[in-house]
Amino acid sequence: MSDPHPTVGQVPGPDTTDPAASAHRAGTVPGPAPIRTAVRSRDPISQAGVMAQLGTAATDDPVGARPVVLAEPDDTPDILVIVADTVDGWLLAQLDALTGRPAPRPVLVVGQLDDTAGLQAIEAGGLSLVRRSESTATLLRDVVRAAARGEARLPTDLLSSLLTRVGRAQRQVLAPRGLTILPLSPRQLAVLRMIAAGADIATIARELSYSERSIKNIVHEITTQLGVRNRTQAVAHAIREGLI
Repeated sequence: MSDPHPTVGQVPGPDTTDPAASAHRAGTVPGPAPIRTAVRSRDPISQAGVMAQLGTAATDDPVGARPVVLAEPDDTPDILVIVADTVDGWLLAQLDALTGRPAPRPVLVVGQLDDTAGLQAIEAGGLSLVRRSESTATLLRDVVRAAARGEARLPTDLLSSLLTRVGRAQRQVLAPRGLTILPLSPRQLAVLRMIAAGADIATIARELSYSERSIKNIVHEITTQLGVRNRTQAVAHAIREGLI
């Protein structure tokens, strides 16, 4: 790895021999591939609003994140954002039309979203859902990126109340499609799997190269997100629902 603090007198100048450096200076270095996103709604105002959110300058995106761009009319988008007031016949028909197609993957922005409607949408293939009242530009881009990676996303409170029913959807609907709902991050899942295998905090910290305090914080995050009171309940819940 190059020294980020060069020795005094070794001031780095432009590299005229390295093609990659030349391309970078010319502005031609390829970045992460953009995620082409289309928006569909029966309500033109709602459609225009979501398109405006997705077209907002992404100044708060993480470094290296794939840019989310609006698809051109002739493009096949990677993601289709479907906007509706409720999970109704029209929305379910849109999902049905996407069944069996590798692209686009759907992201649903729904006005009224409760347990019953959420599960109905999931079972129809709507694997990423956002409440319209919560659909900020940042959240929408985050959910679109997750969908592009094959991850499903649900509102936290809805996921908590649906976990028992979602476990069935995970096994019967998502797993056959090679997708998963991730209420926990990969780091949290790694910790939870080690707890399930009988490892204590010190062992987990050593194996994952974290401090014991960090592991305790991760365990607290897990129990909070799963709505349980301790590690034992978290493991039982996760195993029962097919999360680990």
